[in-house]
Amino acid sequence: MPEGATGSAVAVRKKTSRLLFAPETFNFAEVTRAIEVARRMPSDVECVFAGFSRRNSEYIRAAGFEFRLLTPHLSDEEGRLALAFDQGRSLRHPFTTQMLAQRVTSERVLLRCLRPDAVVIGVTPSQFISARAECVPLVFVRPFAYSLAHLEAARRVGATGFLPRATPEDCLVDAAAARLLHTVGTRVPLSRSFHQVAKANGVSLPQGVFAGLTADLNLIASAPHLLPRWLEMPEGHQVVGPVYAHLPGEVPEIVADLDLAAGPKPLVYFAVGSSGNRDLVLDVLRGLGRADCQVLAPVRSHLHPEDLETLPLNVHVTDWIPAHQLGDAVDLAITHGGEGTVQTSCAQGWPFIGIPLQFEQRFNVQRCAAFGSARLVSQKEARAADWAALVRQALADEVMRSRARRMAELMEGLDGPGRAAEAICELL
Repeated sequence: MPEGATGSAVAVRKKTSRLLFAPETFNFAEVTRAIEVARRMPSDVECVFAGFSRRNSEYIRAAGFEFRLLTPHLSDEEGRLALAFDQGRSLRHPFTTQMLAQRVTSERVLLRCLRPDAVVIGVTPSQFISARAECVPLVFVRPFAYSLAHLEAARRVGATGFLPRATPEDCLVDAAAARLLHTVGTRVPLSRSFHQVAKANGVSLPQGVFAGLTADLNLIASAPHLLPRWLEMPEGHQVVGPVYAHLPGEVPEIVADLDLAAGPKPLVYFAVGSSGNRDLVLDVLRGLGRADCQVLAPVRSHLHPEDLETLPLNVHVTDWIPAHQLGDAVDLAITHGGEGTVQTSCAQGWPFIGIPLQFEQRFNVQRCAAFGSARLVSQKEARAADWAALVRQALADEVMRSRARRMAELMEGLDGPGRAAEAICELL
């Protein structure tokens, strides 16, 4: 006992808890979700981050959190492959038996060193083995799509949420898709490498890919009014509400400059998150060059330096920006349908055009399209679309603009990061 301390003082000292946040750092959305939740944890909870890629780790450090880089490092190509697999765009993934085994070894060493009270993840597949092997509670801050709750919705009412249900024919197609979704979720297992590494670490993963990627506590980061009203959450699942990026810093000066220079011209915000690609970005930006608007596009990470010289004069490319601060400056958004960009549009009251690149993003866009605040354009359609006409039609659609304003009203008061922090504290 330190000199001068008393037994009673030691007895009442509050224990400091520790959380390990382990998003797949290659995924910008996962990193920002984790940061938003960590920021809301009480001061007596120490938050440490870890990952296998330096990509996006600068945002973690800028938020004031320690970041531990683990081995084996995830290369850019492996990261792109992992992202495509996570988003259902490819059956290939980099998680070989050797890589998974190495990742689990690194994670278990870190868990034994930090001795956290819980691990908070995104789609970080190796932690489903590591945390269980070390008997540490696992928390998954996740979208509704592909959760056990989504699987239950598909089973009970034959609806996926991916497809429109405006006509009897639509309902038949969606019912067939719901049966397929349930079959895949319950019968298709995780790849053999996961079960091999799990067995080697004394862990038995559940059968079925949905159950295999389910944590002890699953926090659904979706707006409640965009989920089925009758839905009952399975055990270990809880809806906390939207969790999306609030990047630090000020709105770039270019926004004010555009507002002054454009006069009556509308401002269109175009973003595609981590999952966008160069070809799509260039196709859309060149199409928007023919639209009577100014375009603010934080998509620099997807473009080559020489691409910037070829873009239309009304297109203004930036790095990531604090989109949540743009407010009424934006008249229309065009996004890939990622949960973060969709939630930002919803909270700001922006009508938007969604170009989903995978099924989770299609779910996000389709729910807003059904609400009336968005329009869905497929990736194939986007490449050949008359963007001048699409923008003109969207800006003139008073019903869509009205529904977007109503969406913003419903989003007010939803504190996803705060509720997620509360749920994690209850677990601790």
